Amino acid sequence: MKIIKKDSANELDPNWNRLCDSVYQKDKFLKHTEKYNSCNQRYFLGFEESSLVAGAVVYSLKVNMLTFAKNSLNIPMTIIGIPASVDAYGIVGNEIYYEELLNEILKNENGIILCLNYNQSLRISDIIEMKTLPTMIFDCDASSWEKYLESIRHNYRRRILKAQNKFDGVTIKKDLCSQFTDEHYHLYLNIIKRTKTKLEILQKEFFMNLSSEYTLHSFYSDNDLITWHITISNKGVYYFLFGGINYDLRDKFDSYFNNLIYVVKEGVTIRSKSINLGQTAEVSKNRLGAKSIEKKMFIYHKNPLIRLMFKSLKSFLGHQLNSEMVSIFKRELAS
Repeated sequence: MKIIKKDSANELDPNWNRLCDSVYQKDKFLKHTEKYNSCNQRYFLGFEESSLVAGAVVYSLKVNMLTFAKNSLNIPMTIIGIPASVDAYGIVGNEIYYEELLNEILKNENGIILCLNYNQSLRISDIIEMKTLPTMIFDCDASSWEKYLESIRHNYRRRILKAQNKFDGVTIKKDLCSQFTDEHYHLYLNIIKRTKTKLEILQKEFFMNLSSEYTLHSFYSDNDLITWHITISNKGVYYFLFGGINYDLRDKFDSYFNNLIYVVKEGVTIRSKSINLGQTAEVSKNRLGAKSIEKKMFIYHKNPLIRLMFKSLKSFLGHQLNSEMVSIFKRELAS
């Protein structure tokens, strides 16, 4: 395989999007991240003869090494992934070429290299492989929101209805992301300040310049913005992209759970094949019917002593799911 490095998403091969599994891997989103979250993005493209068969997104960022240990140690890293804190893998194309492509990146990039959000273990020597946050996927097979509620066990349905009652009188607004305000951004920062697993803090311009394919959902009580989220639908998948919460009003409106409920309800209503609820908050998303899809990451350094140090710290660097996933659906309980 011939591997070529490019320094801009504008230089990607015309066939790049055909290799993508997620809307976040496509060139349009990558160009957006370059413009509004610039972090020295570069791209490795693998060709067989003249055909693009695989590609990788690489960028540079200071990362908290002790994210999952809930401590702080920010170190510059090279990251193989999507530069926007989403769940998509930073490699596209045919999996049989992934290891060769990654080995080329490890050879050419320096310092600490972190590869995020892949599904299957890799046979690459000297990498330290761990679990990272799983992706929570809701498979839609209900024909309506009412059918969905009928399909779940009583205690989970009661929890949803109880939360929805707290949203009585809340006004829902759907807008283009150009309507994203300072108030929306403040609520985003509210979450970021409390999030132990963040990679980066995105700027307001990142959100307000998302294309018209994205929808900003805002929830108001009188004139108070209590929560919001952004979604996009692409090829039968309904994606939940970021959100914000007014923590002073969170408990009164059960706004975090209601935000998630609304994402699922909207995805079911538009008859999506699946709903990608992203990473984090596995328990709350599982209680709505989402399943956990395991994701892996690896860390690497050319220096064997540094690799040995990472290996000794492996239990602190990886993610451990604290709660078991449950089945909320009646038919799965019966089976």
